[in-house]
Amino acid sequence: MIIVSRSRSRSFLPIILATGLVSLVFAGCGEWPQARLDAYLGQQPIQDLSRFAGLPVPVQAGLVLFNDTTAPDSAPELSEASLTSLTEHVRKQLVHDVPLEVVRIVHSPDPGASPPKFPSVLQWAKDEHVDYLVITVLSSSEIEVPERFPWRGSSLGAIARGLQFGYRAENLALAELALVDVSTGHVLARVEGNAWASLDRLDPPIESNEYPVVRRNLEDPPIYPEKEEDAHDVMRAVAAGDAVNQAVLHLKEAWGGSRTVPATSDN
Repeated sequence: MIIVSRSRSRSFLPIILATGLVSLVFAGCGEWPQARLDAYLGQQPIQDLSRFAGLPVPVQAGLVLFNDTTAPDSAPELSEASLTSLTEHVRKQLVHDVPLEVVRIVHSPDPGASPPKFPSVLQWAKDEHVDYLVITVLSSSEIEVPERFPWRGSSLGAIARGLQFGYRAENLALAELALVDVSTGHVLARVEGNAWASLDRLDPPIESNEYPVVRRNLEDPPIYPEKEEDAHDVMRAVAAGDAVNQAVLHLKEAWGGSRTVPATSDN
C-alpha cells in the first residue's frame, strides 16, 4: 500500500479506543457493497472443488484486477497508484497463501469498458499464454458525516486545546476473487472478503501531527497520509487491501489448507 505510518510520542490509546467504539455505531450507518463478480463472470457455475486435486502445483496463473464503481452508491475509484499497489498486494498474498504463482499481470486493452464481457477477459488471458486466471474485483461504499475531534495543538507548536470541526468518513470494502480455467471458462473457486477503514480530517485543514488519520481496527496503528488530498484514497486502499487479505484466506481454506510449494523470495 502506498501509505505512510508515522510514530508519535504521545499515547493514542484513549483516542483509538473511543474511535473504535464510535466506529461500531458508525459502521451501522453504511451498507456493504453488493457482490459484483457475476457482472464479470456471467452466470458461470462453480465446479466441484475436488478439481483442485488435478491442478498442477504450483498453478501458473495470470491476474487481472478491476475496480468496480458501477453501483449507484459506489465510492469513487481508486487512484492509479493505489490500483498498482493493490494488484501487487493481491499477487503477493496469493503466492504466500495458496499453491499458485502469478506469472502474468493481465491488463484490459480497454480500461473504460466496465464490466468487460467474460469471453473478452478469457481472450486477454489466452493472449498472455496463461492457462488459469485469477479475476479480482474491488468495490466499496462510503459515507462521510460531520464530526468534532480532540485538538492538542498543531505541528507548529500551538498549544490550543479543545475540539475542532471536521468530517469522519468510512469506507466499506468488498474484494471478490475467482480462479478460472481459461481453456474451458470454468470457475474453479470464488471467494470474497470484507473490510472497513475510517478517515478523520479537519475542516478547514490545519497543519497537524494528528489529522488526517486513517484507522482500520483497534489492533493496527493509525496511518497518517502525507497529503490531505490523498487521505480518502489512502482510506479506500487500506480497506481494499484488508478485504483482499480476507478473500485470499477464504481461498486458502477452499483449497484445503496451507501452501504446499516453497515460498518465493518476494513473499
